[in-house]
Amino acid sequence: MQAMPVAAQSDPAIISHDTTQMKQDSTSVYYFTGSLDSLKAGKLTYVDTTLTFLHQYDPAEARNRMFNTLSNTGLASYNRVFSPSVSVGYVTKSHVFAPYMHYNDQVEYYKLMRPYTQLQYVSGPAKEQNLWVTFSRKMSKQFTFGVDLYLVNAPGSYFNSKSDDKYVCFTSRYHTKNKRYGIIGNYLHNKVIARENGGITADSLFTNNLEKDRKVIPVGLKTAQNTVKASGFYLEQYFNLQKPGMRKDSTHRRLSGGSISYAFLYQRNQMIYTDMEAASDTGFYGAFPAVFDTLGTYDSIYQLKIRNRFLWSSLAYNEAKLSRVFRAWFGTNYDHIVQTLPYDSSKYINNQLIPFGGIALKLFQRSFLDASAEMVVGGYNSGDLKIKGSLLQYLGSVEKNIGQLYFSVVFTNRKPAWYFTEYSSNRFNWKLSLQNERIFRFTGEYRYKFIRTGATFRSLGNYTYFNDSVYPQQAANPGSVLQIYAVGTIPLHYFGINLRAVYQTTSMVAFLHLPLLTGKMDLFFKKWIFKGAAHLQTGIQLSYFTSYYADAYMPELRTFYSQHNKKIGDYLYVDLYGSMKIKSFRFFLQGKNMLGLLGRNYHYYNSPGYPGADAGFYLGVSWKLYN
Repeated sequence: MQAMPVAAQSDPAIISHDTTQMKQDSTSVYYFTGSLDSLKAGKLTYVDTTLTFLHQYDPAEARNRMFNTLSNTGLASYNRVFSPSVSVGYVTKSHVFAPYMHYNDQVEYYKLMRPYTQLQYVSGPAKEQNLWVTFSRKMSKQFTFGVDLYLVNAPGSYFNSKSDDKYVCFTSRYHTKNKRYGIIGNYLHNKVIARENGGITADSLFTNNLEKDRKVIPVGLKTAQNTVKASGFYLEQYFNLQKPGMRKDSTHRRLSGGSISYAFLYQRNQMIYTDMEAASDTGFYGAFPAVFDTLGTYDSIYQLKIRNRFLWSSLAYNEAKLSRVFRAWFGTNYDHIVQTLPYDSSKYINNQLIPFGGIALKLFQRSFLDASAEMVVGGYNSGDLKIKGSLLQYLGSVEKNIGQLYFSVVFTNRKPAWYFTEYSSNRFNWKLSLQNERIFRFTGEYRYKFIRTGATFRSLGNYTYFNDSVYPQQAANPGSVLQIYAVGTIPLHYFGINLRAVYQTTSMVAFLHLPLLTGKMDLFFKKWIFKGAAHLQTGIQLSYFTSYYADAYMPELRTFYSQHNKKIGDYLYVDLYGSMKIKSFRFFLQGKNMLGLLGRNYHYYNSPGYPGADAGFYLGVSWKLYN
């Protein structure tokens, strides 16, 4: 699914709830994610029906994402654009498989004028198949039901590189006629099955194209597999403290009593790594000969998370005059977390209280300021702190301007993720005492229409990573990362340019390896044809990143680690595509990595040991139904 923010959704939408800024076409579809807070704050996302990103079907490259991957759709990946998490609290997400999984904060609740169904299917080389199904319907004026389904089955071009990923989510939403009470809920199930081959072991067979049948190129692991599961349910309900309605003089209230809400989350995670080869037969692990089980590996991690959240928000029906210029909220999360490790039968139990709060202000009719903070009390993450603030300044009025200036600051002081401090598996074991990470991030950005350009500076203290021995390590000295970027679409009558380019430099070059430049550019031609009955877009998409020591992948830990032996990059990926839209039906034909057809340069690696996809053709269709 392609989605884009509503034009008014940028930070002002936290305060402004003028629905006239939304498209009123009955076929327009909007949704909010994660929590009712998003709906009350007006943070709606518009489902994109254009052709701009239709051909970027892979979640790891959708909307100009730039991830390093493992030779096949649906396997582990990480972002080439440095973007460390700044969240606080206990980690319960699988980061390397995140593009192919759905968590509660990503669940979509649709706001409809008509019933909505979307079917999308993509077929590629080596029998790759991708399927998305979205259905949402108002069963009555107050009750909405929906289903989201995603499947990817990609056998892969290399031995033992198959992916079989899926998630399904059922959603429901109800509110009373006067909207004083409302409730949302979802049930979510994820399952990722990723065959792990450890990468190819004879690079020359690929780089010299000595073996055209990729399946017979030897790989590091023949029987290894990761299975990642995440499932659970979520319920959230709100109650507005005052009855709806206007004052007797037919004007809106100046003040509102706000609303209170309660949310309950139940989530179970399991991560299983298996390798049925005997330790003596598996040379891939090399420097890790000590094992608990010499006959094979079966590592199983279990997590249980139960969250109760209480919240007061100044927003209720959003009719009070004050709500247009001021918003405040505060609340607390209580988390109960149970964790087990593969070779430790003990259950680690964490009980954490996370108070949080924030404000949002509209200043001088053209400035929008918001600030928030959260802190963890008790348990493993006790003392974690996050403070965030942002300012959006219109250069002119909101309706008529020459762009906006956006600034944001985030400071996080947090305990490193649990797997850095203690781990116990068949081959990897450690128990460490680590210092809190300190991350400071400042972003300054200029926005104009569909273009954004700016810079992000990060200061990192006690930065924690996996070194070239695949062992946790903290940086001895503070360091920094600077990124300068440009992203957006420039229409030029029948032609256009869609671009994302990022320049990166760091003071921590000894272990934090980043491509100096990474980018993606789409040069396209678009035109209405057949007397306006169809919309055609054809283009050439170029992807590139400079040569660097990209992080290597360790399947047993499901993590990427620093390495200094092999560089990848300095290869231009050239994709050609044609897309067409006829009413609500869209389709595309894409030829990826067309330079690979020349047979001259076989150096297109997506990660060390993992070649990128050879030249191939992909066909995709998308059909939206409104009945």
